[in-house]
Amino acid sequence: MKRLICNKTFDKKQITSLIEWFIYNYGAIRTNSLINKIKFIGFKFSTKAGLSLGSEDLKIPSIKNQLIKDTTNLIGKKKKQYNSGKTTKQILLQKEIIIWNITNDTLKNEIIKNFRQTNLLNPVYMMIFSGARGNISQIKQLIGMRGLMSDSKGEIISLPIKSSLKEGLDSKEYFISCYGARKGIIDTALKTANSGYLTRKLVYAAQSVTIKQQDCKTKTGELIKLSSNKKYNYIAIKNKLIGTILLENLINKKGKKLACNGQDICPYLAKKIIQYESYILLRSILTCKIYAGICQLCYGWNLGNNKVVRIGEAVGILAAQSIGEPGTQLTMRTFHTGGVFTSKTNKVITAPHKGKLIYNNKNGKKIKSMFNENAFVLLREKKILIKKNKYLISQITLPESSMIFIRPKKRVFSKQIIAEITKQGSFKQSEKDTQETKCNNSGQTYFKNSKKNIKTLWVVNGHLLNHRTIYKCIVKNNIEDNRKSKIITPNIIQKKINKNPRKVSLVAINYKCTKKFKQNFKQEKAKAIYLLKKISNEKKKIMLIKNSTIVKFKKETKLTGTKNVVIESGIFLTKIKGQLTEIKKEKIRVMKSIPYLVPKESNIKIVENELIEKNTTIFKSQYEREKTKDIIEGLPKVEEILEAKKMQGSKRIKNNLHELLEKTFLIYKEKYNTKKSNKKTIKKIQQRLIKEIQGVYNSQGVNIAEKHISIIVKQVTSKVIITNKGDSNTIEGEIIDIQKIERINQTLKVKAIYEPILIGISKTSLLSEGFISSICFQETIRTLSKSAIKGEIDWLTGLKENIVLGNLIPAGTGITPMIE
Repeated sequence: MKRLICNKTFDKKQITSLIEWFIYNYGAIRTNSLINKIKFIGFKFSTKAGLSLGSEDLKIPSIKNQLIKDTTNLIGKKKKQYNSGKTTKQILLQKEIIIWNITNDTLKNEIIKNFRQTNLLNPVYMMIFSGARGNISQIKQLIGMRGLMSDSKGEIISLPIKSSLKEGLDSKEYFISCYGARKGIIDTALKTANSGYLTRKLVYAAQSVTIKQQDCKTKTGELIKLSSNKKYNYIAIKNKLIGTILLENLINKKGKKLACNGQDICPYLAKKIIQYESYILLRSILTCKIYAGICQLCYGWNLGNNKVVRIGEAVGILAAQSIGEPGTQLTMRTFHTGGVFTSKTNKVITAPHKGKLIYNNKNGKKIKSMFNENAFVLLREKKILIKKNKYLISQITLPESSMIFIRPKKRVFSKQIIAEITKQGSFKQSEKDTQETKCNNSGQTYFKNSKKNIKTLWVVNGHLLNHRTIYKCIVKNNIEDNRKSKIITPNIIQKKINKNPRKVSLVAINYKCTKKFKQNFKQEKAKAIYLLKKISNEKKKIMLIKNSTIVKFKKETKLTGTKNVVIESGIFLTKIKGQLTEIKKEKIRVMKSIPYLVPKESNIKIVENELIEKNTTIFKSQYEREKTKDIIEGLPKVEEILEAKKMQGSKRIKNNLHELLEKTFLIYKEKYNTKKSNKKTIKKIQQRLIKEIQGVYNSQGVNIAEKHISIIVKQVTSKVIITNKGDSNTIEGEIIDIQKIERINQTLKVKAIYEPILIGISKTSLLSEGFISSICFQETIRTLSKSAIKGEIDWLTGLKENIVLGNLIPAGTGITPMIE
């Protein structure tokens, strides 16, 4: 026998894959011997190593301070844009969250790089990256930055904790982190019970599902598209194929048979299939024809021993445990990282060092990003260069559909975000929320339409006075002396008289003039071009943003005797933002104002030329509020999907599964007969359910085999409602199993018509064939009364019924094979 020598370090993942490879090639008995040897090596060298942990081993990356400084400057620029009325408050908040997330991720990568470049035998590095103890998110908090925190509702606190635990938190940061610490403790205590209850519901919904016979002889299966372009897709498809059974012969383009109908797919065959095939038809749990059970071939491998499942295996209980157990484990994990905001951001490309960005504008187009930023999208793969000097030039290859945010030949600093690689996220937990925007000053309102029908709302600065203050100021002739009210002269005061003449509101507007132009030449010789027209009519309003151009002078050469005098060009900008009221020879008069960009479909609460007080709600707008994506927020999502909920608290869930089911059924109903339209609708809903549940667990790095989720989903989508009984003995409105009504329809001339419905896992447990299992679950008195009135008989087909009565359970060795 040849000896294979692998002279490299093996971490936890590599040891796992080695054991997996060994089982496939040499079997379980020889693998047992290998694992024992690995165990002895582990014990021997762990005592020799004597790993210890000290504060000197926790080294803070030197780039941290510069990274936080650059991020703070970038957010400062975004705030300036908001103050200038160029963006909305919602976009500003979202952008802040994304920028701090990217900074956090960049710092995490720098921590890893710092460990690898300085000391590979650092105990902290060895513990984390071997997979023995802890994870990178814990070290990121210790020596990086704690980052954004979520409050008790799961909403994000926009103020990040920039300090690490080694550096120590200031009083403000400590106060914010208390949210997370408390959330972790409460979640561990209370949410573990929720996870346990979800497991219980799943067990009762699927307890009767066992392997009943060898083959159900179905001719329908699941068609899978094999797109292995990306590494993530390749691994996901490979895991999906392993342990399933083929429904047709696989023949490649050369006419060679790759695999036969009824063959199980092992890892080696899975690789070949992905390489040569584009579509594949498999046996599926969802298309199994057996009533209240599954056949061996539709289930495939038992993933405990990688062999075809045995008849009598209680696969329903196994599925319920597989979905419920990760929830319990992940809920307890939140004790350590509770409250720290976790979210997957799009991958960004940062500058490796400072320098000049070089690329051409070909094979792309200019667009505006979702945050209204100028960006350049690549239509094909492109190489960009960052040149510091002639000795240091870095080359970065950007994939297709990347967004570049910086123009060519612009200078960039180290770790600056250059581009973003857009990708489709898996599980995105966000909610639509309504935000109120309040004005920061009193004054008069004015709307100005910007491009693409987007409105800008200006509030011309002033002080709103009630009738008592007016009485004191005007009636007592105390106008000029009363500085607190800041009234200038009565003719500037604008009146707003309500229906009740006693209540009069007035606003005193503060005028502010820009300074005289500072010119290097005589004003008489310059020819001024006013970019903005002189205001001849007082009603006409021109609103200026800070640093906008007001006056521009042309460059001109004039002969004066023997010398040529060059008159320089000059541009004059506003010092403040507001309403342009008057342009004189040497002075420009601007009334101070604050602009607000009003998003589309906002509910505006005020009218034009209205006088408003400070902190008045000027408009309400809806925006997507991102929530933390930990398992605590994910488990209610799983329950919402499996319980097929229409309402979330008092709110109706938009585009819920029931609405989707109805819409889909109406489309298929027009094209196909009752049986086919029901099958197609149910198939589409089943695919949606599986995708959504997998998304929640995948976001936490947990991979659950699809066959486990399929068993639960099949139970949820197995019932239909009778709309027309035909010749059958059913009642209109009766909920019945789809396979049962299909069998009844085979014997009828006038067939029963039915529609698909979704019932949650709790309802599934109560609608089971027998009543003993149902009364053990919940609603005991109601279920017993109903069963007594109907005269129901429990045929003891499930596991729970037999456990209650003390019988041998119909699973494992106690099963009686089905004979058809």
